[in-house]
Amino acid sequence: MTENRTALIAGATGAAAKRLVEALVKDNWRVIGVSRTPGVNRDTVSYLRADLGDAAGLCSALRGQSDISHVFYTARAAHGENGVESVPENVDYLRNTIDAVERVAPNVTHFHLVEGTKWYGMHLGAFPTPAREDQPRHLPPNFYYDQQDLLVDRQRGSRWTWSASRPNFLCDFAPERPRNASVLIGAYAAICRELNVPLDFPGTEACYRAIAEVTAATQLARAMIFLATSPHTRNEAFNVTNGDVYRWCQFWPRLAEAFAMPCGQVRTLDLATWMADKEPVWQRIIERHRLKPSTLSDLVLWPFGNFLLRQNQDTISSTTKLRSAGFNEIVDTERMYLSHLAAYRAALVLP
Repeated sequence: MTENRTALIAGATGAAAKRLVEALVKDNWRVIGVSRTPGVNRDTVSYLRADLGDAAGLCSALRGQSDISHVFYTARAAHGENGVESVPENVDYLRNTIDAVERVAPNVTHFHLVEGTKWYGMHLGAFPTPAREDQPRHLPPNFYYDQQDLLVDRQRGSRWTWSASRPNFLCDFAPERPRNASVLIGAYAAICRELNVPLDFPGTEACYRAIAEVTAATQLARAMIFLATSPHTRNEAFNVTNGDVYRWCQFWPRLAEAFAMPCGQVRTLDLATWMADKEPVWQRIIERHRLKPSTLSDLVLWPFGNFLLRQNQDTISSTTKLRSAGFNEIVDTERMYLSHLAAYRAALVLP
């Protein structure tokens, strides 16, 4: 029964929150979203404007929300592809959220924290795979470590429990989010086709051959709710991926076929550099296919493409622990990519 469940989502307009809101509403939750730029209120979803770095302001924004039962912390103070992100700032944001919720909602039962595969040092190079939740930590800094340590410390003696999810690269149909593998691949393919060149793989040969995995935003949303409500997942962290694996060398020809292009070769490019002068090409594509107005810089984050397509080792996380706890959903990753690309086309974002 979920009739009396109220979820607070910290970072409610971020990458991990969009599908979570949809899934919670479908399951009859009341949803309260907190972010610097709030969304549009509707039915059982309400948004509050607050900066997680402003402790007093956050408490003020949450005043009167005494029925919060679950907190989904999906916020991030900063984002960088090298993984060396601000530990103090990210920890302060989480601490401020815990403090504010405990003050206004004394009956809160659970805090869920979204982490990531960078927990295992994916951003540093090769790591033991399949990565398991109990593997030793790498040399810090890594703000995920400090955030989870904070949750563990604050949970002692409290009535609430916690859980954490560790997704891999998050994929979605999300035109508002340029750090997204689906739109990056689609925009790159569209530019290659417009310039009448084969669809070369712009990453490394090692990445082209390696075993990879990603996490659909819909998969993460369903898993987060499961982890926050199951009696078998309390005070534990869990890897969350699509549950299957793929190789770019097997998928790339299918992608070329979807764009009616010849499949090229591996040709390692610095996408941030090679795409820097392609704005006129993109505007030509928009005019030719009558797409919605956009700029490449707003649509795609090319440095992220360099990070994504230069993973020179297998990037696999074990989901045995998650399955053993009772979550057994699987997403076909190749179909996911093609479905996202179809959605971008239908929305007139990609040709």
